[in-house]
Amino acid sequence: MKIKDLMIRDITSVLPDCNLENLIKILSRHRITGVPVVNQQQEVVGFISQHDIIKAILPNYLEIIDSCSLLTEFIQLSKRLKDYSHHKVEEFMNTKVITIKEEDNEVIAADLLIRNKIQRLPVVRQNKLVGVVTLTDICRILLESNEKNS
Repeated sequence: MKIKDLMIRDITSVLPDCNLENLIKILSRHRITGVPVVNQQQEVVGFISQHDIIKAILPNYLEIIDSCSLLTEFIQLSKRLKDYSHHKVEEFMNTKVITIKEEDNEVIAADLLIRNKIQRLPVVRQNKLVGVVTLTDICRILLESNEKNS
């Protein structure tokens, strides 16, 4: 099956000059963990996730999650997040974005998602963002096709 047949077309993305406060509101409103970053021409120029934000403003937070100082680090994260709230997404986004073409298939998408340990895979047509595919989307399609074949 082609990616264009299973991708999410109603996608959320942000511009590089979006600030962290607005980004977090967008992620929360849409109940997602990350979004593609696009320029004015809708070309994918980056990807930003909640982990990118945490790693940037408190680099050792994810490493000490199992330690006794979790509460202290969480308080630090809270303070630093407030300090960084007006910083732009472009300061934190990952610019080495893995994308997939809408004509590719679900096997390629699943391989990219799993191998690169990513949650959302931007779908592009002529370098412009046209959708997003997740491993959940692929699993849903596989289950539906198995039910039809049973």
